[in-house]
Amino acid sequence: MDVINCGYCGDDFQEDPGQAACRSCPLSRACALVRCPNCGYENPKRPGWIDKLRRLVR
Repeated sequence: MDVINCGYCGDDFQEDPGQAACRSCPLSRACALVRCPNCGYENPKRPGWIDKLRRLVR
């Protein structure tokens, strides 16, 4: 899993698609946001092309 840096509080956390706060939401499967466990801010997921670019640069 990727480490995500919260755009609001600056905390680094692991992406966890099954967080309890989002399980009851009807949009949870199509949601493109990841909730910060520290402050609750919903950060956008990093696009897949960025990960591919990072692998090519390495």
